[in-house]
Amino acid sequence: MKSNSKIKSTVLVSALVLSIGSLQAAAMGAADDIDQTTYTTAFKSLDTNNDGKLSKDEVINEKPFAKNFATADKNHDGTLDQEEFTSYKSKAEQKEVKRIASDSLITSKVKAKMLGDEGLKSLKVSVETHRGIVLLSGFVTTEDQIKQAVKIATDTEGVKSVKNSLVLKKD
Repeated sequence: MKSNSKIKSTVLVSALVLSIGSLQAAAMGAADDIDQTTYTTAFKSLDTNNDGKLSKDEVINEKPFAKNFATADKNHDGTLDQEEFTSYKSKAEQKEVKRIASDSLITSKVKAKMLGDEGLKSLKVSVETHRGIVLLSGFVTTEDQIKQAVKIATDTEGVKSVKNSLVLKKD
């Protein structure tokens, strides 16, 4: 009896796992469709003369293309077709997502190190990261705490520089 119920449980769990995997795959496909629709809509709205191509003037205010039109123009014909537009915009967005994730990881590492430091763990030090530059802000009670917070941030992998806005708290 017990082995029979074990088999049923195993089959049920396997079916659930397969169902979840199928749902995730369907969601990924749906996300790709949404992205393609989004890029198609954006392309069409920028194509003001409706010629099926985007000139530099048509994308001048579109963030990733303003400074990088020539890079996006793979066939060097002075215009972007929908494939060039979608490919470049997608890569630019993926790069931005990676940058944000990297900055979040740096912030987490710095905060964790500060929490583990006896002299800093109870202090309210704010840590923000943008493009690898860490900004420390808040109040501390000694100069040594400021130095230690800056040292921790500076020694953290991925940190390019540290901006210190920590202030000594007056009693």
